[in-house]
Amino acid sequence: MTAGAPAPLLLQAARVIPPRPQRDPFGRAAGVYDAEGAFCHAANVQRSGRLEIRPAALPGQPGMRLPGRHLYGGQLNHHFGHFLCESLARLWALDHLEQPVESILLLPRRPGSGVELKGFHKAVLGQLDLPVPVRVVDQPMIVDELVVPEQGFGNGGLCAGSPAFRSYIHRHFAPDVQPDGPENLYISREGLSLLAGSILGEEALSRNLTRAGYEAFSPEAHDIRTQIARYKAAKRIIAVEGSALHLYGFVGHAAQQVAIITRRSDHTTSNAIADQLRHFCGSEPLVLDTIRREWDIVSGPVRSSKSVSLLDMPALGARLAAAGMVPPDPWIEAKVDIERRIGRISARTGRMLAECPRAG
Repeated sequence: MTAGAPAPLLLQAARVIPPRPQRDPFGRAAGVYDAEGAFCHAANVQRSGRLEIRPAALPGQPGMRLPGRHLYGGQLNHHFGHFLCESLARLWALDHLEQPVESILLLPRRPGSGVELKGFHKAVLGQLDLPVPVRVVDQPMIVDELVVPEQGFGNGGLCAGSPAFRSYIHRHFAPDVQPDGPENLYISREGLSLLAGSILGEEALSRNLTRAGYEAFSPEAHDIRTQIARYKAAKRIIAVEGSALHLYGFVGHAAQQVAIITRRSDHTTSNAIADQLRHFCGSEPLVLDTIRREWDIVSGPVRSSKSVSLLDMPALGARLAAAGMVPPDPWIEAKVDIERRIGRISARTGRMLAECPRAG
């Protein structure tokens, strides 16, 4: 073990249990257990301040045996941002192993989610040049030797990343991708599903920024290497809060100016992203809340990640101009038939939206 890195646990005859359908009486029994059946708390997954896996009594001895030494990688998440934050978070240990491992084991997050890696999983993992294959555990097994590192990255209190994880990402993530793209980049959410939450009238935001000399960039329309090349090349980045900024955080640097436009009154995510950029990139991002009105799928304070907001465009333009990121030209306001748009979003998503009360 290299000095300065936390020592992972090494479990002999570890039981690795994927989640199973809730009709199974042992459906809550998931995660990693030692040879005696005790739950391994170090293998639990932290997400936004809570633990993902709830241990329960094991239903006897798993039948499959996996020989050799393997690395536990946590859960395979099918959400792009949470995959970056949680499914990669233990790979730092690959730089600190006393003995090599034969594979990286991931648990499905939900029963029946399959063992196949999706395209974006493979594309992101491909930028790390992993020395061993990744395997998704779809049935209970006993692993001869299982290395369990601590979770080095995540949301909530883990958004800064551990020194070992940050060092691993800086050394290994996409070192061969060369910068390629404009100096001024606007990372848009216009092309994403309404199910992911949105800004009303984001087309007005795009027009304002295009007029200010920014290229509108929809990450989901490009492969991972193109996204990385754009993020490395830009000198100024303006982005609506979202998962793309987690990827940017892996390859950004201190010489770049970054502005995060919040889309939710609950600033938990935008603050977490800002903390990631401070620690990974060495920069101080500008976090801009110019939300005028907001609608969510529940009444009362905002609690979901799917809210829809209306921004004060002139105020946003003025704050960006004050920071030197756009010219001091007046910005056009978004022209939105709010009732019609909210009704359409509710109908298309199956979610009834109600306006959230604003503080003050």
